[in-house]
Amino acid sequence: MAAASIEGFLAGLSKGEPPQVCLVHGDLVLAEPAGERIAAALMQALGSPPDRIETHRRPSSLSLLLQDLRTFSLFASAKVVLAVDSAVFADRGAAADLIDDAAEALPLGDDRALTARERQAASRLFQALHLFDLDPYAGASDQLLGELPAWVLEGGTARRGRGSRARGKKQVEELRSSLAGLLEAARHAGISGAGQGDLAALADVIRGGLPAGHALVLAERAAAADHPVVRLLAERHAVVSLGSVEAAERGGGWQGLDLLATELERQTGTGIAADAMAELARRTLRQQGDGRKQGIAADSTARLAAEYRKLANLTAAGGRIDRKLVEQAVEDRGEEDVWQLLDAVAAGRAGEALDRLHRLLRSADDVLAARLSFFSLFASFCRQLTAIRGLMRAVRVPAGEANYARFKDRHAPALQGEVPGGGKNPVTGLHPFRLHRAYLAASRLPEPFLARLPAELLETEMQLKGETSEADTALADLVARVSAAGGRASTRNLS
Repeated sequence: MAAASIEGFLAGLSKGEPPQVCLVHGDLVLAEPAGERIAAALMQALGSPPDRIETHRRPSSLSLLLQDLRTFSLFASAKVVLAVDSAVFADRGAAADLIDDAAEALPLGDDRALTARERQAASRLFQALHLFDLDPYAGASDQLLGELPAWVLEGGTARRGRGSRARGKKQVEELRSSLAGLLEAARHAGISGAGQGDLAALADVIRGGLPAGHALVLAERAAAADHPVVRLLAERHAVVSLGSVEAAERGGGWQGLDLLATELERQTGTGIAADAMAELARRTLRQQGDGRKQGIAADSTARLAAEYRKLANLTAAGGRIDRKLVEQAVEDRGEEDVWQLLDAVAAGRAGEALDRLHRLLRSADDVLAARLSFFSLFASFCRQLTAIRGLMRAVRVPAGEANYARFKDRHAPALQGEVPGGGKNPVTGLHPFRLHRAYLAASRLPEPFLARLPAELLETEMQLKGETSEADTALADLVARVSAAGGRASTRNLS
């Protein structure tokens, strides 16, 4: 079931019976104000004043909020609770954890009567089935267990947190068969497993409803479409998906900035130029964790929103935020792409490489960790340069082939093949595109410089690990020397 847009959802609340539990998900800069609008619209649809809306940010328990709604109904006619960032849908492995709990009692004993441990396991299995809106007493046991997706049986977060690996395909099917036996035994024993915990309590409320005039709105940063409880809400047309800001896969930058710009303009009444928004994002947004495929850090989008509101206050009435104002008023604490930094080094653009390095370190929460992490990556890159230049001489690969297609067909196989005289090839397995970039950089660098580079790396590493109080200077000096050496040399003189 497709999620509705916010405007379409708000328009639909006035038609028919409004849902008592609603979910809006996306970046919290978008989701929280949307949740407030939905809560206000629900109060209007319920015929009650907006002062009956309660907002709870990062609630410790959703079950407590649901109990409060039920209790409040004894004393007043209407109330709407807005729960922001409860993280109840953040981990779809909740059902998988329940299955893991059930699996601990397997295999079943020989006795016909279930032990206390096996009854508890059956109750956990029933809870997992309830999360997928499956009736434990409907249909054949093996067919019912077949309705569960494979990922539920592969293992939950608690299991993997203890170091266990995900179950393989054969193990999944064996577990499914064993659980069918547990389910059949539980049916004979007349067990009725009621769901427990936040997800189960929420699922029960979605199916059974809250007292008349009461409602719950969830504003979440993440909600997987295949999550069983999200699916329950989607079937009732109670889900609004707003999207989020993500790192672009190619070319750097960010996707989804237009969503933030539109919402912040709605809130402040002040628009922003496209190049100004791009610069604001560059100075504020950062990824979460290491690697390009990690999500965006939530506090950085909140910072973007705060800086936007500050800029709106600095802008004359009726005006627009321009790039010059962003550059003057917003400190640069954004994400630096280490791969673009390495590309600048490889191309011999020393000035750009140093600017990017300084930005990388200046924006880091942990400067020491950022410095050592980059040095590890940079040292690996430098070792590749030295190895590639030696391989070029050994296998007679000419320098300076700028055409990637020709390089991939003619030279990459030779560089990644067997090493003359035996030994492991250090660039085997390197992606041809990265190999080509490193090959071009190695082509630009003088052989005497590359011969000294391992010693330069060792000296810099010793300085970074305590032999100098100017670690940033030592790292910048190495980056500058490698970049400048590539910028000064020409392919023609080296070939």
